[in-house]
Amino acid sequence: MSKDQQEEVSTQTQVGKPRRTNSSRFNADEEGKRRATLLKRVHVVRTRGERIQVSFDAKGQPIGKEGDELQSWIGVLAREHIPIWIADFRSADLEPRKEQVWLEVVTSFTVDESHKKQVLKSCGESAKCFRYDLYQAFVRDHIDDESVWQRPAKVVNNYPTISQDDWERFITYRRTGDFKRLSDQGIERRKKSKYGSTTGRDGYRKRDQELFEKTGSYADRHVIWRDTRIKPDGEYKNPSIKIIGDQIDELTQQDTQGSFESVGTEDILTKSLGNPEHSGRLRGQSKFVKQAQYYNAMHVPRENHEVSFMKRQLAALERTVQELCAKHGINRETMAEEAAPETVDQHNSFKASCTLNEKDADAPDLQPMPNESKECQLFLTDFINGGEVLVALGRAYMDCVPTDTVHGIPLGAGNVRVTISVPKLKRALLPIPTNEATYIEEAVGGFVAWPKN
Repeated sequence: MSKDQQEEVSTQTQVGKPRRTNSSRFNADEEGKRRATLLKRVHVVRTRGERIQVSFDAKGQPIGKEGDELQSWIGVLAREHIPIWIADFRSADLEPRKEQVWLEVVTSFTVDESHKKQVLKSCGESAKCFRYDLYQAFVRDHIDDESVWQRPAKVVNNYPTISQDDWERFITYRRTGDFKRLSDQGIERRKKSKYGSTTGRDGYRKRDQELFEKTGSYADRHVIWRDTRIKPDGEYKNPSIKIIGDQIDELTQQDTQGSFESVGTEDILTKSLGNPEHSGRLRGQSKFVKQAQYYNAMHVPRENHEVSFMKRQLAALERTVQELCAKHGINRETMAEEAAPETVDQHNSFKASCTLNEKDADAPDLQPMPNESKECQLFLTDFINGGEVLVALGRAYMDCVPTDTVHGIPLGAGNVRVTISVPKLKRALLPIPTNEATYIEEAVGGFVAWPKN
């Protein structure tokens, strides 16, 4: 144990040595120096009636020196305004304190309201880490000792906002069965974690910025995930990570050769890890980045994929139009004036299919009741690359006849009426467009006609 770690033992409480924690957090010189420097800069700016200008990248991450200062300031506010005895940051009782944190942030930094949720989320994580460090450093090994009830000297000196009452409530909760159960669950989850990164705080965010400064473009999340698990000597952190890293390299090569194509969250990282992305998180990206920001707002590869697929659809439509023109002897230059809309057999413009989900497909073959619907997957044929592409999820109304209409247009033979609930490729063209909708995203929640096969 280093001399600095030995000095972290509280002489007031003699509760023992800190373990497995951020030792500098409870080093009065280092913590005090960082905090004093930041507070001085914030104070100077605020006394001038100004705010520190923070820039955010296209993913919604604070960048540059000012972005680092914002993150540090959020940590300071978390330690000063969020009680150490809370059990759940989502508690409604904390709302006034959260609002105070947000007010402190916008008083000192230029942060738009749209970033409020992420700022408070970061505050909650900082408060959680602080409670963990306190527990590991001063409580865990002495939870049953009477001396643990007295605030450690380093807590008294560095964090005067933590009162004796706060500390006693903190210890009381740590002695409950609920905390013991949650702690054991966390330990078990941690044991199963094989892919921990080698970076410190904000590792994803900082690596993302480094790569952007070098290349002028944002790196795919699998690149950031891999890079943050490589040690300074160039080796992966452990053999399990190396297996994933090799898989990432292999899929990256396939992607370059055109034999692998990412679709939304089904990308190189998800394929390599072997389990799907969960809502509310995005692996390989910082806590500031939402899935919508990464995929829909700025992530070029996914945008290119959708545009590429749409272009292939348009090319197929163009070929269909050319064939129809040749068949009916229509001059393309005068087609708009001479050909009526109904002369084009729009039901056959694209090949598409509606596949019922297995739980419905395996159900007894009963006569459907009127308006009965079944969950389904909606596909379009990729005429260039071959195969089918899942473009949406929805419900199919199977009790249909060709003369039934959707938005005034007959269904036609071989088609069913469907509703689209979850678009997978938003800008994909509908196989049978209507006056109200041309693309998948425009038909969400409404009825459209869709080929059965």
